[in-house]
Amino acid sequence: MHRQRLLTAAALGPLLFLALWWGERRLFDLVLLVATVFCLYEYFTICFPGSWVIQVFGVMLGLFPLFSVFLWGSPEFMVPAVYTAFLGSALLFLVSYSRWSNIRWSWAAFFMGIAYIGVCAAHLGLLRYLPMGKEWVLFLLVTVFCGDAGAYYVGKGIGRHKLCPNVSKGKTVEGAAGGLALNAIAAFFLWFVLLKEIDPRVLVPLALVIGAVGQVGDLVESMVKRSVGVKDSGSILPGHGGVLDRADAVLLASPLLYWILSLCRIDGVLVG
Repeated sequence: MHRQRLLTAAALGPLLFLALWWGERRLFDLVLLVATVFCLYEYFTICFPGSWVIQVFGVMLGLFPLFSVFLWGSPEFMVPAVYTAFLGSALLFLVSYSRWSNIRWSWAAFFMGIAYIGVCAAHLGLLRYLPMGKEWVLFLLVTVFCGDAGAYYVGKGIGRHKLCPNVSKGKTVEGAAGGLALNAIAAFFLWFVLLKEIDPRVLVPLALVIGAVGQVGDLVESMVKRSVGVKDSGSILPGHGGVLDRADAVLLASPLLYWILSLCRIDGVLVG
C-alpha cells in the first residue's frame, strides 16, 4: 500500500504540474473537467449504488457550476447554475418520489454532491482565472498535498490521540499538527521559489488556514464514506483509492482561497 501510494504520487505529480504550469488554460480546464467527472461519479456511485439514473443525473447536474465558469469565467453566473441544478434535482426526486424510503435524506445527499463537488471544483477554475492564477493553484495544491502527507506520516509514526474517532479511526491530533507544520514549510518554500512578491507573514498564515480547511474536507469525505460503509470512493489511484479520496481536501479549500484573494485585493494586501 505504502509503495503504491508513493509510485502513484510520483507518476501523477509531474503530469499535473506540467498541465498546470506549461499547458494552456484550456488544458487545465480539461484536466479539471475530467477530475470533477470522476469525483462526481464516485460520490453518486457510493451514495446511490445501483441507481444508474441518479448517478448520471448527479454527474450532469453537478457539472453545471463548472460549466458556468468555463463559459463566462465569473462567479456571479454560478448562482443561476446552482439554482438550475437545484431545480433539476427537485424535479428528479418529484418524479421518483415513490421509490425512496426517506426522500429528505436522499434529496439532501444528492444535492450535497452538487454543492460539495460541483461548486468547489468551479472555484478551482475561478482561482486559475485570477491574476497569477497558475501560481495560486500551485500554492493550493502543494500546500494541501504536503499537509496531507505530513498528517499521514506523522500520524502513522507518533499518532496517539484520535482526532475524530467517530468519523475516521486513523486520523490523529498529532497527525493534524504534523500536517499544519508541513503546510507552513511548504508556504516558505513556495515563497522562496515562486511567490517572492507576496509577504511571507501573510502567506504562511494563509497556508495554515488552507491546510486546516483541507483537513476538514478530508473528514467530510470520510464522514460520507463511513455513512455508506465504504473505505475508499474508488480504486483508480493505487494506494490512494479514488479521485475523490485525493481531491477532497483541495475541493473544500478552493473556495476559501479564491474568496480570500478576491476580497482582500491581492495587489494591495497580500503583496509585501
